[in-house]
Amino acid sequence: MAIVSPASVIDPELVTGAVATLGAMGFDPVVYPHSLGRHGSYSGSREERLEDLRRAFQDERVRAIICSRGGYGTVHLIEALADLDLADDPKWVVGFSDISALHALLASRGVVSVHGSMAKQLAVGPKDEINQQLYRVLRGERPTYRWAAHQYNHPGKARGTLRGGNLAVLGGLIGTPYDDLLRDSLLFIEDIAEPIYKVERILYGLRLSGVLPSLRGLVVGQFTDYRASLDYAAMEDMIRDMVAEYGYPVAFGAPVGHVDGNVHLLHGAEAAIAVDGKGTTLKF
Repeated sequence: MAIVSPASVIDPELVTGAVATLGAMGFDPVVYPHSLGRHGSYSGSREERLEDLRRAFQDERVRAIICSRGGYGTVHLIEALADLDLADDPKWVVGFSDISALHALLASRGVVSVHGSMAKQLAVGPKDEINQQLYRVLRGERPTYRWAAHQYNHPGKARGTLRGGNLAVLGGLIGTPYDDLLRDSLLFIEDIAEPIYKVERILYGLRLSGVLPSLRGLVVGQFTDYRASLDYAAMEDMIRDMVAEYGYPVAFGAPVGHVDGNVHLLHGAEAAIAVDGKGTTLKF
């Protein structure tokens, strides 16, 4: 198991805690050479971060790659990583936030990855339920999640390929070979510190391109630390209005994003969603 830092600088103590947790779970984590470095705001230069990821992807002994944190910087690497035969020896890649760019690359190659915990959560310890959840996923379990009903939900059932992640990151990949915001998908979205109007701008782009109307279903995760506008006090209100006319199931309040309890989603996997008056079930 490799621990890498594809983006921003990480607190070494969090990585130490993550190593202890993963070791207690029976894994053999190895911290790659540039994971704890610093190059401006990044954990290393582009070449150093790329070197670590290349090594991890090409080492047949590595079965899982844990990203230490997000921040910004993963997008620097995906063009070069695309030259690798990522589907030849697929590995679990785990992370979220800025790591959504890496998930998008893997999905473009038909490889399923894990939108979930990084070093900060792992450092909490092996008995933590979210960390236990990751353990089960890495060991092969296909999870089922349930959460409470929300007043803005659209009831219904759907099946499809689950795609998505951090909306700002994925919005930057629209029109590229790694565009993950595709028609006919089950889409999940989350974000942090994005003003409501910027999220609305991305959703309008998806509407105009035909992606938003064509979805099989939408899972709305947690939008945190955002700035309200004169038009909307809450992000959920804006998203409600953006999807009001669509008949597919929409599930608000998903435990996904920059929050405690961020569950592990199998990005690029087939999933089924059911939304009714009692809540939402998402099953892989």
